Amino acid sequence: MGVLSARLQPCGRRPPLRCNPREAGGSPVTDQFPRRPQRLDAAAQRQAEYLDSHARRRQEQAASRQRIVDTLCNPTGTQTAAQRRARQTRSSGLFEADTSPFAYDPCAGPMSSFFSALPAVIDAGIPPNTLNRDDLAWRRWTMFCALVPTQAWRLDRNAHSGADPAGFDRESRLLCAFLVWCYLDEIKPRSKSSKAAKPASSWKMVDGVRSVHRRAGIYMVSTRQLTSVMKGLTAAHIKEHGSESLLPDRKDPIGPDLCRQLLATDLTALVGTKLSTERRRWDDPLFLSLGAMMALSESTGFRKSEVALPNGEEFDDRRLRRSSLLWEIDGRIFVDPSPAQLRSMVPGRDKAVIKPPRSKADQDGTIWGAHPIWIVLDETDTANAAARLQSMEIKFPCNGPQRAKTPLFFSDAKFSPLRHSTVDCYLEHLLRANVPAERVKAYSFHSFRVGFACALLAAHCPYDMIQALARWRSDKSVAIYARLNPNDYAGWVTKALQQKTTSRTAARLPVVIDDHDNVATYQLACTHAQRRAAAADED
Repeated sequence: MGVLSARLQPCGRRPPLRCNPREAGGSPVTDQFPRRPQRLDAAAQRQAEYLDSHARRRQEQAASRQRIVDTLCNPTGTQTAAQRRARQTRSSGLFEADTSPFAYDPCAGPMSSFFSALPAVIDAGIPPNTLNRDDLAWRRWTMFCALVPTQAWRLDRNAHSGADPAGFDRESRLLCAFLVWCYLDEIKPRSKSSKAAKPASSWKMVDGVRSVHRRAGIYMVSTRQLTSVMKGLTAAHIKEHGSESLLPDRKDPIGPDLCRQLLATDLTALVGTKLSTERRRWDDPLFLSLGAMMALSESTGFRKSEVALPNGEEFDDRRLRRSSLLWEIDGRIFVDPSPAQLRSMVPGRDKAVIKPPRSKADQDGTIWGAHPIWIVLDETDTANAAARLQSMEIKFPCNGPQRAKTPLFFSDAKFSPLRHSTVDCYLEHLLRANVPAERVKAYSFHSFRVGFACALLAAHCPYDMIQALARWRSDKSVAIYARLNPNDYAGWVTKALQQKTTSRTAARLPVVIDDHDNVATYQLACTHAQRRAAAADED
């Protein structure tokens, strides 16, 4: 104790006496701080905890790295073994003989696995549908080159650049002949109603071959001569089959009125479905989600691939999740509202807020994902997406971290994601109950997107604004979308739901609003070729 201990005691008080543990009623004396062995044990425990946390972190990093490797080896999540082998074999003839002092063998040595992974890494950033198109184009290209015969990989960069005039002519004629061969001999009509395949389908095959080369760092010859051949094929096609055969096969719009009619269908009267009568209710998980999905697509123009999961694929962030849905309640944003907060929402004031997922027009989610969609709550409107989403949140709550892993639209109480086939099946049943049988095939889920654009057009919305609200990427639409405030967005959606649309309204839409872009592909190719030709003339 000593002088220092006495000084630390309160003034005017004597230091407390230490009880003798051996005296009656006494209690053992314990030090304020642990003795040395106890301190050593605590330090060892902290060291062990640090090592354990470090080991867990290393395990998490290793698991994360393995997931990335698995993703790169199978970027779309749906590649079959045959597709992987085909893409790996495709790259085998890519490397040129290198005799320079800087040469290395990418197929041998401890680093060969990194070189062999490069094609898969590049493919991981390509949309799955584009990869599938390019696979088909490459199969046809290798078949054509075998018939010529010549090698499929065109590695003569001097020929492609024009430094070798004879080589440039050779490569250009090869692509032009491939274009004609695809149109005349290889590609068949997509349906019995079509008399012949469209020239634009052949152009897509050429574009696929060029894309495969471009991802390998090889930029093939210009398309100037290809454009001339394309114009000739198109003229011959029009002469034989008429200009109407080139028009895109647009689906009829599902406007607000037809959408409300579908959502008011008596489900017990559906014919042809194997679903039990007990589940044919609008409060069943399947139809509750399906109704909210249709109402949301009618109000926003979401694509089917954004709201439902393609068959055979795993759920990921390219689909709407429960975390994509936020709520503005009394001026405050809630990312995980309670049922009581949802029930307190006031119609006309509060809003559902939807963050768009990644899509084919926004591969990394930086264009549309940063600017959410706002829908005002209106409980009196059957087609109001905010009211249906509110009901879905209350009846099937999902909270905390699970919101980021759970699909927004599901087929059962276990939150199994709604698949494309399920959506198409029950949409057809609903259509058969509400439109003439001969008109059912005129509609698809894409009709909601067309209907949204038509309703905006009927509300006198400018074309550029329509493209922005439908998230169709162009320079003007991106700039307009970035400036939209919540009230403007919600106002256009409200106006659109008040319109009456017909197929005649759809005819007034510009081609780029529609998702069927076979004509736009040809027009884009011609535009690029004309720009290159103009630049060459200026030089």
